[in-house]
Amino acid sequence: MKNMKTAIVLGGTFPHRELILKLKTKGYYTILIDYYENPIAKVVADEHLRESTLDREKVLSIARERNASLVISTCIDQANAIACYVAEELNLPHPYSYKTAVNVTDKVLMKEIMAVNSIPTAKYFYINSIEHFHPESLTYPIIVKPADCNGSKGVRRIDKNDSNEQEYIKAALALSRNGYAIIEEFKEGKEVGVDCLIVNGKAHLLMTRERRKIDINNDGIQQIYGSYWPAPISNKQQQNLCSVAQKIADAFHLYNTPLMMQTIVSENEINVIEFAPRIGGGENYHIIKILTEYDIIEAAVNSFLGMEISLDYKKPTFYIGDNYIYARPSVFGAMRINDEAKSLIEYANIYRCAGSEIGKDISSSNRVGVFCTKEYTIKDLQEKTNKVLKHTNVYDVSGNSIMRKDIYEL
Repeated sequence: MKNMKTAIVLGGTFPHRELILKLKTKGYYTILIDYYENPIAKVVADEHLRESTLDREKVLSIARERNASLVISTCIDQANAIACYVAEELNLPHPYSYKTAVNVTDKVLMKEIMAVNSIPTAKYFYINSIEHFHPESLTYPIIVKPADCNGSKGVRRIDKNDSNEQEYIKAALALSRNGYAIIEEFKEGKEVGVDCLIVNGKAHLLMTRERRKIDINNDGIQQIYGSYWPAPISNKQQQNLCSVAQKIADAFHLYNTPLMMQTIVSENEINVIEFAPRIGGGENYHIIKILTEYDIIEAAVNSFLGMEISLDYKKPTFYIGDNYIYARPSVFGAMRINDEAKSLIEYANIYRCAGSEIGKDISSSNRVGVFCTKEYTIKDLQEKTNKVLKHTNVYDVSGNSIMRKDIYEL
């Protein structure tokens, strides 16, 4: 460790495993801060401290004590904000101000700034009590979500006369750290995730993906089970998405950073669900590299170091489908793809360790694993994906099959 620079990484997520490896190639001693005992990135970090990434004063104390020259988080909204706070306090480089980080983490503040700057988004209001819920100004169906959570926690669709409406509103308020919930109109169209690069204040469209979602339990929770990369949208729609990204960069004072947006794209309209000046979680960085030969984790590191982001990427010439694997509540034993199906996939990852518990929710925190397929048309991609799904299974520690195959359109 002597004479090495120290980097503190906030959050032990899957992409941060690659982030830590990247930092090591740049000569950093890496300290991972994550509250959990065995986060997936722990195995590659030089050191792991079990502290909350949301305790900004504790993170600041550690950074000061360890003489950190970099504090970084690349794919977790709240941790990004803490990284910016600590960096400002210690005069370390960071991609944007702590104020900006707060504005893009709190969805109430985000929506208010979007509205003032004519950034297209669904009609909405926000509440901090169920007594303030008066949806007369909105057209059903509506979406409710906590003001400051990520990973789709607490997000519900509510149709007119839904008997669970009050319950869903209360749940969103309970999950929110600041006690606020956003209520907004549901917009029809394709849900398109967008990865952009903001370089010298100008927006550049890197990648799009059409998200596939399902309300598997009929409880109003829309969860992602896969995506098509790039999204099958027109050139005009791509240009419009880039224009919206530019409006966001201008309104939120973003100059040199990756930017991801969640949008609803219809024939003549784009609506921003939310966005974050960071890279996406899960397999995003990996798929972007396969399709464009672009290292978006390198871009994120350079952003935090105050270095200009590269624009050296290629246009995709084929499609990738990522497919998340879920299982019924149990204790995870193994995920297996048989030999016949292995030859059809680009790669697969298992997110679980044997013996770990799988919760009942179909959410990002309960994903078992993922596999990705490659083809030159969406139709061929769907057919190949279904073949792999038929030969994939998940087992508990007793060898019982627990995969949720009912999610997929087989």
